[in-house]
Amino acid sequence: MRPYNALVSTRRIYNMLRFLTRLPLAAAILLMSACASFLPQGGSDALQDSLNDVQHWQVRGKMSVITPDDSATGYMDWKQNQREFDLYIAGPLGQGATRLTGDKRSAALTLPGWDEPRHAESPEELMLLYLGWNFPVSDIRYWVKGQASPNGNANTEYDESGLLSRMEQYGWTITYKRYSNQNGYWLPGLVKVSGHDFRFTFSIREWTLHD
Repeated sequence: MRPYNALVSTRRIYNMLRFLTRLPLAAAILLMSACASFLPQGGSDALQDSLNDVQHWQVRGKMSVITPDDSATGYMDWKQNQREFDLYIAGPLGQGATRLTGDKRSAALTLPGWDEPRHAESPEELMLLYLGWNFPVSDIRYWVKGQASPNGNANTEYDESGLLSRMEQYGWTITYKRYSNQNGYWLPGLVKVSGHDFRFTFSIREWTLHD
């Protein structure tokens, strides 16, 4: 028969080994629980519906454009309040800055070297006429939030968290990465829009949400 102390030591070693072998599993469970607390809740439908409340916002970052004839990258500052917008771009269009403003009734475009802005009924008309860009401003204001435009049907794909990862709408393909929680809303930090021989990339450094 083994001495009592030897038996106790053996049991202690056995229990310690069991504890150590369970550590990786316990750590993984704790990590998954911690990550889950940071993920959006409610599923993709609830997340998409919540973005309807984001109507007054501002994004700052970089905007890259690849056209059939050229490519450029510049600083972007986009302010949106309901249907009113103010898009400021510096860098890709030559010296100075470009500003596109407007609402649902009209739009105005100012390019470097212009004394007065040019006006049209839509921002898309101005961008195509003076820049040669097929730039769907009225829809991008939804796409940049990670939301389909309500003006038509879209094919959408979501990741395991319920966040929009890829979308096709009006012949454009939009992909999303780098989501972050902004005042309770999950918004993307990298948005790529491609189609109709154009590619636009929005690398968002800062989201600002207004009440």
